[in-house]
Amino acid sequence: MIEAPVRRLIGAAEDRPMPFHEHLIELRQRLIQSLLILLAGSAAAYFYSQRFLDWLARPVGSLVFIAPAEAFHTRCKLAFYGGFLLTLPLLLHQVWLFVARAFDKRWRRRLLTMVPISYALFMGGVALALYLVVPAAVKFFLSFGTEGVKPLITLREYLSFVTTISLAFGAAFQFPLVLYTLNWMGVLEKQSLVPHRRLLYFGSFVLPAFFTPDIVGQCTLAACLIVLFELSLLAMR
Repeated sequence: MIEAPVRRLIGAAEDRPMPFHEHLIELRQRLIQSLLILLAGSAAAYFYSQRFLDWLARPVGSLVFIAPAEAFHTRCKLAFYGGFLLTLPLLLHQVWLFVARAFDKRWRRRLLTMVPISYALFMGGVALALYLVVPAAVKFFLSFGTEGVKPLITLREYLSFVTTISLAFGAAFQFPLVLYTLNWMGVLEKQSLVPHRRLLYFGSFVLPAFFTPDIVGQCTLAACLIVLFELSLLAMR
C-alpha cells in the first residue's frame, strides 16, 4: 500500500539520477547557505534582543544573573532564537531546494504550497506559547511563593523555560500537516486512525511530558494536540 504512492512520488528522480558526490556537494552548499542566513538573522535579531528579553520577562517582573557573562550569553542565545524564527522561511526554502529534485513536477507544486502553511502553523504554536502558556505557567508557579520564600529566577533558566515551551508548541502544530500529507500521499487513511482515537488521546497527554517542563504547558499542549488531531480528521474528508 505504501510502495505505490512512494514510487509515484519519486518517479521523476529515478529518471534523472544524480551521482552521489553531487548530492554531497549540493548538501554542503545548502548547509553553508543556511548557516550564513541564520547568522545574518541572528545578527539582526541581536540589536532587538534586549527589548525582546524585557518583553519576555514581563510575567516574572525581574530576572537576575549569577555569572559575569550570563547576561551576554543569554542575549546571544536569544538572538539566535530570534534569528531562527526570523529566517525560518528561508531555511525551509533551502531544505526544499535540496529535496525538490526527488519529486516530479505535479507533486512538487503541491508540496511547495505546504511550506508557507508549515511556517504559519509553527509560528502559530510559538505565538500561543509566548502569549498565553508562558504567562499562565509563570503565574501558576510564582503563586507558590510566600513571604519567606521569594522567587529568584535567572536569565539562563528562564530563557531555557521559554524556548523549550515555545519550540514544543511550534513543533506540535505541525501534527495536522503531517497527517494530511500522509493521507494525501495515500500512505495513511482516515479509517485507520479513527479506531485508535483513544490511544492517540492518551499519547497526547504522555508525549508533552518529554518536551514541556511544567504541568500547565503539558495540559495545554495535550489539549492542542487533541484539537489538531480532530481538525486533521475533518481535513482528510
